[in-house]
Amino acid sequence: MIIWKMRKNNEREKNLYLKKIADELKEKIEREEYKPGMLMPSEKELQSLFSSSRTTIRRAVDLLVAEKLVIRKNGVGLYVEPKLTTQNILEMTGVMKSGSAESAVREIKDFYMRKAGKFYAQKFGIKENELLYFIRLLQKNKDAHQMEILLLPLSLYPDLRVKDLQIVSILELVNSGRQALFALEQELQLVKSTQEQMKYLQIDEDTPVVKLSTVYYDDTNSLVAVGYRYENAMLTEYMIDFN
Repeated sequence: MIIWKMRKNNEREKNLYLKKIADELKEKIEREEYKPGMLMPSEKELQSLFSSSRTTIRRAVDLLVAEKLVIRKNGVGLYVEPKLTTQNILEMTGVMKSGSAESAVREIKDFYMRKAGKFYAQKFGIKENELLYFIRLLQKNKDAHQMEILLLPLSLYPDLRVKDLQIVSILELVNSGRQALFALEQELQLVKSTQEQMKYLQIDEDTPVVKLSTVYYDDTNSLVAVGYRYENAMLTEYMIDFN
């Protein structure tokens, strides 16, 4: 009987400790120390942070997964559940949507920093030698390829990592910076294919390309990101959703 009580007390203490770890992580998420949609410390890093075993950390994280605060992505790591979803933003504003983006597999082609230069310095209201992230994503499905290019000022996204691109949508990524996404403007064009587009979209020289340019603003109407999407015009359908 005494042994049984000791085991019961030990189990209660373990559960309390699990909850304590989960609560501390939850507080970090609520304070946005771990931002929505972004990569969290790995379970191994959390073991070191809390001086706990792998099993203890895994069980604590499981509590947050059950509360839909954390996403566990095999082979990548732990992500904070995104606050802004594509559906949320589509309900807020009229946005041009491509049917080929559905069920696409994402591949990160480029992730590096470059100087803003004159053109983007004027757009973002920054100095020409300030740095921008240049991100190129390729999204593939069984019918077509889609190329996305995104430019983000380093000053607004100082902690961005390539792993952050594994799970979040473009909208969620833009919304993860120091200034929250408030509005966007889009322009749809039909253009001739370039060598770059022929390479990534796997199209011929004579194939027309749909170019969707998007500029993203915060609530002070300041530009926070610029994006370009390119698709084979022969396989693309766009619609504008105002609902």
